[in-house]
Amino acid sequence: MGKNINPPAKSKPTQPRFNDVQFVNWSLSADEKIACKSWSLTQEDYDNAIGQLIEGGYKVTVSYDNFRSCFTASIVPTKDAKSNQGYILTGKGSTPLKAAKQALYIHFHIMGEEWAAYSTSKSVEELDD
Repeated sequence: MGKNINPPAKSKPTQPRFNDVQFVNWSLSADEKIACKSWSLTQEDYDNAIGQLIEGGYKVTVSYDNFRSCFTASIVPTKDAKSNQGYILTGKGSTPLKAAKQALYIHFHIMGEEWAAYSTSKSVEELDD
């Protein structure tokens, strides 16, 4: 006979469900693509930009999107972020770094760090390269 396995103890209430957020999947226009590609960042620039996000109460993740066959970088406000609660901003690219660069570009240069007005995507985007 197998071991008796006790169910896990009840934990504290969970945070709101992941589905309660809205993704901001911005599609870059032709001009925005050119500007994003030409935006030259050093390692220090990346460190500063991501550090600024973290200090502002955001987390940044990068993963592979099997459905779209590309990398996706997500900027997610934590409970400490002063704005953009309820939204997740994404950037996509053929490499993890290009996805992160696109998300940073959209956050800082297109949306001026405020995403709510941009929460509806314009169209399906092509990758940054």
